[in-house]
Amino acid sequence: MKTVFLTIFLFLFGASYSQISVFDDESSVISYLEGKKFYNSDSGLEIEYGYISAYNTYGIKVVNKNGAKFNFINVEITPYGSFADLYGMSLDDGSSFGFRAYAKKLVVGAGQDGEQTFYLK
Repeated sequence: MKTVFLTIFLFLFGASYSQISVFDDESSVISYLEGKKFYNSDSGLEIEYGYISAYNTYGIKVVNKNGAKFNFINVEITPYGSFADLYGMSLDDGSSFGFRAYAKKLVVGAGQDGEQTFYLK
């Protein structure tokens, strides 16, 4: 009986530990984010990371509720294991935009007043 409980405990601990370390390096962050869209219903913004054909590079793509598109390139990716920070630059005006990526959600302005959470669409 103790063996069964020990096996269950080790399985659950292993499963929870594997979910914690999603972002080990840049390639794991890119693999996770590419092809996924995140949405915030309050602001109507949609965020994704992927190929931007107009600039022939990869970057952060943002679409507002009116359909206006904003692209951010030269994305700096910093993985921390359980989350990753991504920041890119706009070629239109040089402004920067970034977010903190977690499994199944993004947080824009993490730790600041007015932070917004975007959930996997």
